[in-house]
Amino acid sequence: MESVDRFYRSYLKYLNQYDGDTLFILLNSLHSLNHKLMSEHKIDLFKTNEFITLQTIRNHLHHESEITNKLTTIPVSNKLNIETDLIFLCLMNKHDLETSIDNIKNKHKEKHREIINKTVHCYGSIINIGHVIFNMAAKLIIILNKNKIKGKSEEYFKNYNAVMSDISNNYSITISGKIFTQANNVSEIEGALRNIIKSNN
Repeated sequence: MESVDRFYRSYLKYLNQYDGDTLFILLNSLHSLNHKLMSEHKIDLFKTNEFITLQTIRNHLHHESEITNKLTTIPVSNKLNIETDLIFLCLMNKHDLETSIDNIKNKHKEKHREIINKTVHCYGSIINIGHVIFNMAAKLIIILNKNKIKGKSEEYFKNYNAVMSDISNNYSITISGKIFTQANNVSEIEGALRNIIKSNN
């Protein structure tokens, strides 16, 4: 299924060749994949909290405002004194996420607001969604496999094999994505993340 391959190609590019457009391309490919899965297989990704979160951000980027210059994916350096179970972060301002939620249609707004706030991690004025993207890519493999849907690309099989390896070894396919410091002080984490954003603009 080409839309599956397109998503995983954009996901690997997002991780390995990040620039100002890769997140937008990734979220659009996920949006298109959901349409294909709905129309051809009656599979609705809106049943996953990660998709609701990413689709809300995608809609804001697509219809309302450009916020890509406030998003960054970076390997976490030991110099930052940060600990996390994912070496890549995707950071955005809390205000931009709140604006994204405010643009949801009233019928779903409060339900989706609760889901999104539980799914992302907030550190003062900074939000991390890196784990949301990672977990969506992993959960998608399970959804596709359950419905006997496969891609053909190297990028798809790289993710498929990683997920299946975790399952066979009794590892979780998802991560928490939470960020810690030795003192575990929110202000300290926020300051470190704010410096990351400034240094990558």
